[in-house]
Amino acid sequence: MKTNTGAFKHLWLSPWTRWVGFRYLMSKKNSRFLSFITILSMMGVALGVSAMIVVMSVMDGFESELKKRLMTSDLHILVSPSPEVPGFDRGFVSKTSVPDSLVESVRAENPQIEGFWPLVSTEVILKVGRKVTGVVFKGVTKERMDKLRTQVTEAAEPTFLVDRVNGEEIRLPRILIGQELANQLGVIPGDRVTLISPTETEGPMDAVPRLKRYAVEGVYSSGLPEQELHTIYATDTVVRSFLRRADAVSQWELTVSDFETASVIAEKLAPKLPGFKVQDWIQLNSHLFASLKLERVAMFVILAFIVVVASFNIVTTLTLMVLEKKKEISILKAMGARSSQIAAVFLAEGAFIGAIGVGGGAVLGFILCSVLKRYDIIQLPDVYYDRSLPVTFEPMYYLLISVSALVIVLYACLYPSRRAARLNPLDGIRFG
Repeated sequence: MKTNTGAFKHLWLSPWTRWVGFRYLMSKKNSRFLSFITILSMMGVALGVSAMIVVMSVMDGFESELKKRLMTSDLHILVSPSPEVPGFDRGFVSKTSVPDSLVESVRAENPQIEGFWPLVSTEVILKVGRKVTGVVFKGVTKERMDKLRTQVTEAAEPTFLVDRVNGEEIRLPRILIGQELANQLGVIPGDRVTLISPTETEGPMDAVPRLKRYAVEGVYSSGLPEQELHTIYATDTVVRSFLRRADAVSQWELTVSDFETASVIAEKLAPKLPGFKVQDWIQLNSHLFASLKLERVAMFVILAFIVVVASFNIVTTLTLMVLEKKKEISILKAMGARSSQIAAVFLAEGAFIGAIGVGGGAVLGFILCSVLKRYDIIQLPDVYYDRSLPVTFEPMYYLLISVSALVIVLYACLYPSRRAARLNPLDGIRFG
């Protein structure tokens, strides 16, 4: 352990050890085998570093794209009532549970809050012909509905939203459905759909499910496939009519101007709303971001084994170098060089090999990331929200991967360095 510590110390504090190590590395021209192994070692380290950089950049790109999609949505902070709130009934409370005066005071204290919308939502079964699926039926304010209509990609003509019964026009309640759901069910604007409540209601013929017919006003595209597949929208009065609750509210959604400050605003808002659960977009998608983080760590560890395998070649190179330089090592010791300084010489040689490999890998990784970002070489399946491969250039990844790879290489060089330090000068001169 003392030799290892001294070797690292002299590697930085003794310039001559680095110079001798560099000379040993350059003096292998007569040994083609050692030169070949050295090149393989450098290439192995470079391949491992470039692979880690590309994979980490792509995974960070997926996370960045996901955040951009969430940023464009109107749900940055969600306020949900708990059973402790007066009047709580099966997930619903009265509109007056969060008075307008409190909303105005919160918005005055936090100018970054752009929207504070109450909504009423329930789970329903959507039926189109013989096709059925479960969705969340959300009722929003007229202001919010107008904003949602800006995301509509296909809209029905007003004449298609009216039914004629006995010569009279009957205006059906209207809903907006997501593009993914429309594609799955084969629905187009103007179609009629039926919503069925899974909660039974009491009627003259015992318990019966509540159902109602609606017209599809349009198809919206939010850029979030999960939302498009499982959420349909209508005005709050339409949903309350379906639920038969005149002033029910199930949640409040907040939109902030600066997406990254949503967690700070949520922390400030929580004490003002006792009995309510305040969650920001990070908490609402915590399972997804936790999965991405776990995948990133797992891929980093797995790809780091490429560098570990490449470092075995460096160990072989330095071990052969120690056997080849027995006589030179003995002469250095006879001239007064300490064991830790001899170890530092070969540690410096390994550091040069590793540094060249790491530098080459970082450059190669940057080139590959640039090519993947500029050209659509890899096309993703339709299940992804973006068909091209997202790539980011995060300097922290380049630094972290390069330092980690260099540390792995340095620790791999300890064994041949210690072997050189333990060499007996007499044996080296006698048998060298």
